[in-house]
Amino acid sequence: MFYKEKYVAFIDLLGFSHLVRASAESAPTQAALIEAIERLKNTACCNPAIDLVITHFSDCLVLSSSRTPAGLFGILQSITTVAENLLVVDMLVRGGLTVGSIYHDSQFMFGPGMLAAYDMERCKAKYPTILVAPEVKADVDDADYSYMVIPDDAELNRHYVHYLINFSTYDPTPHHGLLILDGPARLVRHFIARRLSTDKGRTLEKAEWLERYWNKMVGTAGFLGCVDRTADLQKPDAHPFRSRLAIAGAPPRSVD
Repeated sequence: MFYKEKYVAFIDLLGFSHLVRASAESAPTQAALIEAIERLKNTACCNPAIDLVITHFSDCLVLSSSRTPAGLFGILQSITTVAENLLVVDMLVRGGLTVGSIYHDSQFMFGPGMLAAYDMERCKAKYPTILVAPEVKADVDDADYSYMVIPDDAELNRHYVHYLINFSTYDPTPHHGLLILDGPARLVRHFIARRLSTDKGRTLEKAEWLERYWNKMVGTAGFLGCVDRTADLQKPDAHPFRSRLAIAGAPPRSVD
């Protein structure tokens, strides 16, 4: 049988169509569009050790990995890194992470698991979240990865990937290898404040949700501050970071 039961994630860029329309007569918008696509497709990488396969098309990303603790950690880490890489350039994502049957290689992807992840993104995810299916949440608990998945305040039976985890656990105490997040955090707060001041309707609801998420998980629990709807409208003199996941070396070969 060519299907495998895997973790499957479908991720979509929010506002991409609007950017495309606006890019026709705007060089800065074209640059922002290219930057977002580069970050979407070049942040995470395939990993044969956990059967992590990634396919990028247009403004969407599909990831699948083995249904093992290592495969679960790998796909959660990949989703988090993609989401935060895009957040620091003011691009939001929405998606779904489930378990299901899929055929996924470098050329093709199809199967019930793919459709389930797509349906989660299209029909169930209202805000800039990557929703987590109950089966995945059960595996998260069994593997002791609960810190990577958090409940929705409005609906406690719904969970999503905690893609602000690196901001929320940030400790500014200097040490070797520390990624300085103060500047990028000011940028994110600026982008949120700007969205709150200009967006309307459903897009405003998404910005308000993101403000609540940031303030609860980062602003009040850490070192990087809550969104100030007035002060954060001033764009800071800061630059976005760019993280990239990579495999450090080839897996060991078996000896016959």
